[in-house]
Amino acid sequence: MQRAIFNYPKEFTTLPEYTAHTGQVVTVIRPLTNEEADQGGDLELMYLVRADDGQELHAFESELDTAS
Repeated sequence: MQRAIFNYPKEFTTLPEYTAHTGQVVTVIRPLTNEEADQGGDLELMYLVRADDGQELHAFESELDTAS
């Protein structure tokens, strides 16, 4: 499994559990299925990620930066 830095946008404030994990290294578990992912238009790929505290989140590809 791949590790990545979760960069949730600062301007999004409606999901405090996502904001709390901004800047943390997470484990990318798998791509989301079409049923799980946000729908509409030409949205980018989304992934299921797990923070080190066990919290699982849905992340857009652009919210994940390669961890060193």
